[in-house]
Amino acid sequence: MLTASILTLSLSGCVADDGGQLLGAGLTAFQGMTISKAELQTQASLAAQKMDAQSKLAPANNAYSQRLAKVTRGLTQIDGTPLNFRVYLDKEINAFAMPDGTVRVYSGLMDVMKDDELMAVIGHEIGHIKYEHTLGQFKNAYLTAAARQAASAAGGTIGALASSDYAELGSQFLSAQFSQKDELQADVYGVEVLCQQGMDPYAAMRSQQVLMQHSGNGGGLFSSHPATGKRIELVRDAAANASCG
Repeated sequence: MLTASILTLSLSGCVADDGGQLLGAGLTAFQGMTISKAELQTQASLAAQKMDAQSKLAPANNAYSQRLAKVTRGLTQIDGTPLNFRVYLDKEINAFAMPDGTVRVYSGLMDVMKDDELMAVIGHEIGHIKYEHTLGQFKNAYLTAAARQAASAAGGTIGALASSDYAELGSQFLSAQFSQKDELQADVYGVEVLCQQGMDPYAAMRSQQVLMQHSGNGGGLFSSHPATGKRIELVRDAAANASCG
């Protein structure tokens, strides 16, 4: 494994270059294996900033932003992690959350969903934060970037995370697929969030049906969070057993 081999060489002191770049890269890889939740959240914030800079963010007075603010009113944190919501003006049907509390919703998703259905998707994404699914996915992306950085340093180039590295971190994070277990757990939490927001818990089922209807578009939620009959059954059962009121 590249990360482990570079870590071994760096810590043993057997490798050095004139700028100390490979040593720094190896230590970054080591940090990736031992990094704390708070440190990973800081790295995620940096990646989110890069992604925001490369995307078209809706201003606060935009109709999409105002709608999202209304739908998410009262959702300020999850288990101590502050939540921040913004809209990407993009026709892709997508949404994502990062371990630092970043939640981004694409206008394309808002176009095909009613408020309660949209809230079900957002609640699902927050569930990935709550159960630290996003933390694990981001750590994997970080390790990959650290390994590539180390390889680059070995070739005599940069030995520290650069702006482009954070862009790649975000790209890898978005393309990662959650396990079926993680998806189902987040689905159930989405039902809980609907109840917390005073919305119809069955909207979680309808949101999955909407995603299935648009699955031919590909990409976005369809590739990273594929809707399935099993998931629809689960959220229907969760809605039936929900204590909203």
